[in-house]
Amino acid sequence: MKQKPTKRCENGVQLRPASIEEAGLFYSELDKAQDEALGTVGHIRMDFGSGGKEFWHTWWPHNEDRFNTPEFKAELQEFVDALRANGPLKNLSEMSSYCYQNGGTITADGHNYGYIADTEHYRYCLRCNPTPGEYQGYLYCYDKRQQRMASEEKVVGRISYADGTKQEFSDPQQYLQTIKEELPYRNTTGFRHETLTDDPTVRKAVDDILLNFAGEENPRRACNYGLTEKGMQALRDVADPSLPHTYAWFVMTECNTPQEQLHRDLSLDEAIRLYQGSHHPEKRLGVTKDAFATVDIVRMVDGEQTFFEDYQKLESFKNDPTIFEAAEQLHQELENMDPNQGMTM
Repeated sequence: MKQKPTKRCENGVQLRPASIEEAGLFYSELDKAQDEALGTVGHIRMDFGSGGKEFWHTWWPHNEDRFNTPEFKAELQEFVDALRANGPLKNLSEMSSYCYQNGGTITADGHNYGYIADTEHYRYCLRCNPTPGEYQGYLYCYDKRQQRMASEEKVVGRISYADGTKQEFSDPQQYLQTIKEELPYRNTTGFRHETLTDDPTVRKAVDDILLNFAGEENPRRACNYGLTEKGMQALRDVADPSLPHTYAWFVMTECNTPQEQLHRDLSLDEAIRLYQGSHHPEKRLGVTKDAFATVDIVRMVDGEQTFFEDYQKLESFKNDPTIFEAAEQLHQELENMDPNQGMTM
């Protein structure tokens, strides 16, 4: 797929449109081993508020927050500030214009766009959904040094010959180059190969070499080799009302401030008690489904309470009777709540 060239913003940040084969980098990886191999530091969920000009964001750590170093925090702050000043994170209108001008569609419905920026040690993958009433941005952050360490430690492939010679490879490029060089002589040398990695890019590259040698073109995309398809299947499973699901409620206070607190893995009743008992001027209550999809249900800011309707629109929640019953309970218990009510936490 032909990509538009990398665009340098006036603030110096370089973003390039992602290809559909890279779509998996813009979603959470459910496999913990793969998430560690990718060096995922964490991801930020963002929205521009009801007016399209605010900037609400929440940090979700990955890999037990081990890679979230002071060095990374400083660079992430500079990166987001740059995109906020003059880029797709400035406001909803700017994001919409940016996506229209630069392409980078990564989903079949054409609602999500992906952009990638690389620095010396980190890779930033920004998913944009310029749709009012939904979460408009997700920024996934990867530590490239952790990726290299994982690549060096993990055997990606193994080759053997008829005389008993064997060799293992931890460098994907060396493994691919060896296949390319030895394949024409396999009838005389007994060359055989075994691909051990789950990396969709490497597995596709191996098939590309084999099919090209046979005079054919590989019809499969990288997303058909595991990572992206796994993420898409997880999305389908979350939205499937016939499957069993888990629900972990959360309460956040003082969002986007140094005093931000996140209480996770609560039951609905526990979340209601925490929310009602909090004296913080800004607080919100929401739910994470199957440890994958998240939505906010209600928020209070300076005594003004708002009930969101996102759960009625998002595929992961809109056909879920458990969520609708919980939303109804929240309306009944919180609609007439005195904002000054509460207990010391």
